[in-house]
Amino acid sequence: MNAWWVPSLAAALLFVGPACAGDTVVVHRCVDAKGRVSLQDDPCPKGSQQSTREMQRPVDAPARAPAAPAPPASAPAPVVLERPRPLIEPPPMYLCTSYDGIVRESEVYDPNPRCEPLALYYPNGYLTPQQAGACRWVQDSCVRLSDAAACERFRRKRTEASSAAMHAFSDTAAYRKSEVERLTQIIDESCR
Repeated sequence: MNAWWVPSLAAALLFVGPACAGDTVVVHRCVDAKGRVSLQDDPCPKGSQQSTREMQRPVDAPARAPAAPAPPASAPAPVVLERPRPLIEPPPMYLCTSYDGIVRESEVYDPNPRCEPLALYYPNGYLTPQQAGACRWVQDSCVRLSDAAACERFRRKRTEASSAAMHAFSDTAAYRKSEVERLTQIIDESCR
C-alpha cells in the first residue's frame, strides 16, 4: 500500500493551519423576544437567543488595474443633408360652373357639352310643338385652378376619400383604398 500521501497531507496542514486560524470570524446570530433576527460580531444582549457560527473572513477582491484610456473618438460621420426633391407640378384641377350656377371640380378639362331641351329655358309653354322637342347645346365654364388651390382641393379630396374608405362596403373597399393612396401620392409629390 502506498502511503506517500499521508506525510504530504500532514505537511500541508502544518503550513495551512496557522495561516487559516487568523482568517476566521465568529458571527453571533441573535433572536430577540419579538422574533427579530440580527447578526453581529459581539455577543447577544441578555434576553435574546444566541447561536454562533465560525466563518471564513471575506477577502477583498484585488484592486483593479486602471482602465486603459479610451481610444480617441473618431471624427463624427459627416451629416448628409438630404436635398428636398423638387416638387412636381400637381395634376391640373378645374373648377367648372354650369349655366345655372352648379359648381363642380374635375381633374380633367371637361366642360360637359350636352344638348338640353328648350323646355328648360322656356317653362311657360311658349314653344311650338316642334320647338318643344328641340334642344340647345350648352357647356360648363371650366377654369384651371392655381397649383396652391389645386393642392388644397387634393387635400380635401383625400380627407373625404379616407372617410369613404373607412365606411366602404367590401365590394368597394379596394377601390376606396386605392383612391386614398393615389391622392396621398399626388400630395406627397406635388404639395408641401
